[in-house]
Amino acid sequence: MLKKAVHTILFAVILFVTVEQANAALPKYLYNLVLKVNNVDISSDANPYIERATDTTYVPIRFVSESLGESVSWNGEKQEVTIRSENDKIVRLTIGSKVAFVNDKEKIMPSTPVMPVSPNRVMVPLRFVSEVMGATVDSTLKNETTYINITKP
Repeated sequence: MLKKAVHTILFAVILFVTVEQANAALPKYLYNLVLKVNNVDISSDANPYIERATDTTYVPIRFVSESLGESVSWNGEKQEVTIRSENDKIVRLTIGSKVAFVNDKEKIMPSTPVMPVSPNRVMVPLRFVSEVMGATVDSTLKNETTYINITKP
């Protein structure tokens, strides 16, 4: 009985170590993305990516927002980005904070905006920001590439 218990524990430890090593081998970010705004391919100097840990797609906020007809401003002192739409909707996001303000009403995002050193661009959770600005996000996976289309009437 004791021998069986030792074998079971040893098997569990080996299985745990093997699974952890396999997960560590996966890249932290996935860059196989094609981004479209209103069905038109767009590209930027900062590539969008999917963070695997949270399954969140990040995009450079200025580039995508301006493609949707919105204006973007940056407050470096507060580490805050403000997006203004044509219909006077205002969204404020702070680097590292899940709290967003949409027309001064607090909303919680699933992930925080980030500003990696390279590229030095504010990257935001795509779906949250697009949807609070009135756009829809559709994605499809084909041949190991994710195709994302953001549409706004």
